[in-house]
Amino acid sequence: MNAPTDIAAPAQALPARYYTDPEIYSRACEHIFAQSWHYACHATNAPEPGDYYAFTLMGQDLFVTRGRDGLLRCFYNVCQHRGHSLVEGSGRTRVLVCPYHAWSYELDGRLRAAPGSQALSGFDRSAICLTGVRLEVFLGFVFVNLAPQAKPMAECYPDVADAVLAFCPDIEERVFAHEYSAQEFCNWLVAVENYNECYHCGHVHKAFSEGVIDPGSYDIQPSGAGPVLRHSAKPAAGAGKWYDTSGSDYGSFYLFPLFSLQIYPGGVINTYYWRPLSHDDTEVHRGWFSRDGVVDDQLQSVIDRDRETTFAEDLALVRAVQRGLGSRGYRPGPLVISPACGINSEHSLAALHNWVREALG
Repeated sequence: MNAPTDIAAPAQALPARYYTDPEIYSRACEHIFAQSWHYACHATNAPEPGDYYAFTLMGQDLFVTRGRDGLLRCFYNVCQHRGHSLVEGSGRTRVLVCPYHAWSYELDGRLRAAPGSQALSGFDRSAICLTGVRLEVFLGFVFVNLAPQAKPMAECYPDVADAVLAFCPDIEERVFAHEYSAQEFCNWLVAVENYNECYHCGHVHKAFSEGVIDPGSYDIQPSGAGPVLRHSAKPAAGAGKWYDTSGSDYGSFYLFPLFSLQIYPGGVINTYYWRPLSHDDTEVHRGWFSRDGVVDDQLQSVIDRDRETTFAEDLALVRAVQRGLGSRGYRPGPLVISPACGINSEHSLAALHNWVREALG
């Protein structure tokens, strides 16, 4: 008997080459990452004039610093003389001084002094400045974009700020408290796919499903006009819950391609962000925020349980998936998409795949 012709074929998972081909990764670097907003740090990582925070994004060394005017700026972390880095890690300084030849820069990037330059005919100190990078502060979170003509975040992710504020009105009062990271040994897309579906949660993340959320209420939906996935769920209510989860539901806002803001029940703020390292390696960072920057006993308990369960479980999953994608025996199967959506549906991955295909052409 012939199959009915009016039934659409299931959406297929992406071919393995999207995760294993260095050329496709190179195209993603150019057409996705170099054009996107990336989380750099929290505004409270550099609260006072002269504070700086250095980081690496797509092989480019950058740093955020707060000027004497109170504004945050981002610069490429490279002296304009001979290319040495200016700062490492985080700290505070009155003037940015290159450790190589002691060229110094004001906090707004202007060259302040270059030893010996008085002997140079025609040397114009005012013409030399650190190279800036686009920066925006989004609800206290600092984002940068390597594309000079990038659209503002409000255009890229319309209505997200309002949605986050409606869900967590005091989010801008939070202070950075703790962060940890891990090397995932997988393609960036493996990592963000795993984050953006909960089809595996009931089977793998039993602690999360019993301690943080009510799995029967979990759903993920595209949100607004931009490339955003919003996760939602009711809080865990049983004897296995990790802490007092009353006060608010669970919500998560994934901003394509490499950042997610999570609000655990009761307003526990945390983030995921990813740093692609190569076609088969990614670094994941997990941040936590409190009202005073202090990790109290309850928050420490949540951090520890999350790191020992959900975080560790996901590391094992994505590493195994990356290895499997390199198998000669792998054939992409259909995504499990339910019209009712919910926790056992992968409709969120279909949206994610469409954004990737569109960006890569």
